[in-house]
Amino acid sequence: MKKKSLKDLLSLATLGDLKSFVTEYARSNKRFGEKLADYLADIYLDEEEGAEELIGRLEDAFMATTNIGDRWHPYDVTDWDEVCSEAEYVLTDARRLLEMGNASAALQVCIRLIELADNEDLNYVDEMDEWGMNDLFEKCGDLLVDSISCKDLSQEEKDETVAFLRKKLRCELWNMGYLDTGDLLRRATAVSQSDESILRLLDGLISEASYESDIVKYVRQKIALLEKMGQEKKAQDVISNYLYLPDIRKDELRKTLDKKDYKKAFSLVEGGLKIAKEKGNSTMDWMEAELEIHTRMGNKPMQLALCRQLFIHHNGSMELYERLKQLVSPKEWKAFLAQLLSETKMDSWYSSSIEADIYVSENDSDQLFSLLMGDRHHTLDMFDKYALHVRNEHSSEILTEYVVMLKDYAARNMGAKHYARIRYAMESMLKIKDGKTAAHQLAGYFRETYRRRPSFMAEISKF
Repeated sequence: MKKKSLKDLLSLATLGDLKSFVTEYARSNKRFGEKLADYLADIYLDEEEGAEELIGRLEDAFMATTNIGDRWHPYDVTDWDEVCSEAEYVLTDARRLLEMGNASAALQVCIRLIELADNEDLNYVDEMDEWGMNDLFEKCGDLLVDSISCKDLSQEEKDETVAFLRKKLRCELWNMGYLDTGDLLRRATAVSQSDESILRLLDGLISEASYESDIVKYVRQKIALLEKMGQEKKAQDVISNYLYLPDIRKDELRKTLDKKDYKKAFSLVEGGLKIAKEKGNSTMDWMEAELEIHTRMGNKPMQLALCRQLFIHHNGSMELYERLKQLVSPKEWKAFLAQLLSETKMDSWYSSSIEADIYVSENDSDQLFSLLMGDRHHTLDMFDKYALHVRNEHSSEILTEYVVMLKDYAARNMGAKHYARIRYAMESMLKIKDGKTAAHQLAGYFRETYRRRPSFMAEISKF
């Protein structure tokens, strides 16, 4: 065997080989282990040097680019796939630093990642990388909050981090939906600042918010914090100031109903209705809230009146139909329902109809038959769902219409999915009196007319 050359062997060794040797040697040699620990601690547990190597890796990753242009118009942008891959490893190492007590370094890594990623190249993140970006910045946010909550971190660093996040409230990361900077700012402030500072922050966020949903979010947080601080009067003052926001008014209404303070509840609903009308918004939410109050109070006449109004406003509703049926006496019900339906522009969808569902529930075959034969409900989907509920005396007319519609459908459509659709409708015909005979005769017509469509013939082979 040739003489061992350390230089040559080291050229072959991997990083894993060296780590294994150093670890084993440190275990058997106490003094070497202590020296190695001191050496590494000087590098990684130092607030500045600990972050330097990890931030360098992040910056290198952001130097990687990918071309999204063509040979005539080359255009390089950040390679987000490379960024996500490397940044995941960096955040993992940064969390290890936090666990070893270097919260400052972990915090610096999170801040630098946000700084680097907040650029216009975010517009070129493709769909494949979006999930990775969302996951990456969720981890970044969690690590930042865990780091800033560490008691060993100086208050100065905590304050600087909060100020940094405040500047990033409407950054590109927020705009593209990868990082909820407002929520991150709130979480970071909650674990690093006094309650009074948080209240000041929330006041600023409320005044700067552009969207009603954000204002509602911050107002709710302020109310919750004041209540936690035992400042009930101030919390109530905030609620009163923001009752013009429907969501805040509804929050207060729920609390009021839980206390059974129905007088105040009616006042809140009345105010909500007024605001909705002034803004030209729907009043149905507030009508439903009023119905809830009368239901709790057991006021049946008002329940009936409101259910009737809501049924008409909703263009029909099976839930409200069921409630109305309980509120109206059986003797008056048939006339009441007929009048109600005549005043309501009933909703119907591609394959469903509330009016038809009501007739099925009422076992009113004649009205259901008339509905199906009308233009609005005269479709294969409606027939498939509701024709079997029509009495046998109308089966001949129903089957005739089925045959006409299916012949027309077959003449206008080709392809596997259309043939499967025809087969499904023919199976629905079997549920109707004399439907088996009608389906058999229709299948004979199709075999004669479309015998050169093998996939069609296969679909109707059972008939």
